[in-house]
Amino acid sequence: MAAELEERLAEETELVKSSGGIFEVEDRGELIFSKRELKRFPEGEEIFEIIQMVDSGEPLDKARKKARESISEPISFGQWLQNLLKGRTSN
Repeated sequence: MAAELEERLAEETELVKSSGGIFEVEDRGELIFSKRELKRFPEGEEIFEIIQMVDSGEPLDKARKKARESISEPISFGQWLQNLLKGRTSN
């Protein structure tokens, strides 16, 4: 995920390994996504959509809400990983 963020956003990213299933994405010190909070992994373009909306001037809370509106139901880790790997192989 860190490599994909770096590649698509042309910004340096830092992967901080932890235990306990924590998965959080921050942008400029702001929490963009939290698996702990939402009890799920991000779907599709969710993180990128949030970052793009914030960069366009949308308040973070509103951007998160808009990005989540398009999500029908939570996916499992296996589904999330499969989607991530599909995205990498289609490039």
